[in-house]
Amino acid sequence: MSLLTTMQKRRSVRKYNTEPVTEKELNDIISAALLAPNGKGLRPWEFVVVREKDTLRELMNCRKGGAKMLETANVAIAVYSDSDKTDTYTEDSSIAMTHMLLEAADLGLGAVWLQIRLRPSNVEGVTAEEFVNARLNPPKNMQVEALLVLGHIDEQPKAHELPSFPSDKVHNEKW
Repeated sequence: MSLLTTMQKRRSVRKYNTEPVTEKELNDIISAALLAPNGKGLRPWEFVVVREKDTLRELMNCRKGGAKMLETANVAIAVYSDSDKTDTYTEDSSIAMTHMLLEAADLGLGAVWLQIRLRPSNVEGVTAEEFVNARLNPPKNMQVEALLVLGHIDEQPKAHELPSFPSDKVHNEKW
């Protein structure tokens, strides 16, 4: 499948069936992240793979009104970056996250990016970052960007239509 076709097929999937994500699928997804471009080859990211159902259910409170998909998820990958390595840790981890989303789509898995950085949790006075970190126990220099929530798709969403060339969005030479 071409990359453009994978991009069209990729959707934010929030409902999963009970079929487990295999170790090979998980390894392929993480391999895609490890191949992501990053500033100066510093690879500031690290990943925490969460499969325990109790932890996934507990993480449902990590975001105010927006983490119910963890209830049926088979696995979540917390994407962290080392803020001591580079000032572009957010950008680098975002590119790694995008690579994982595309690999999941290519494998026929459902996935959604659950933003954690700069978001509130369901617990009054606790940020989503603080909530996740209290459960996953990262070192102080590691900043959580997001959770990649994964599973086998319960209902296949319709693929995106490839729009005609958006001439109003592309400018040549000058604005």
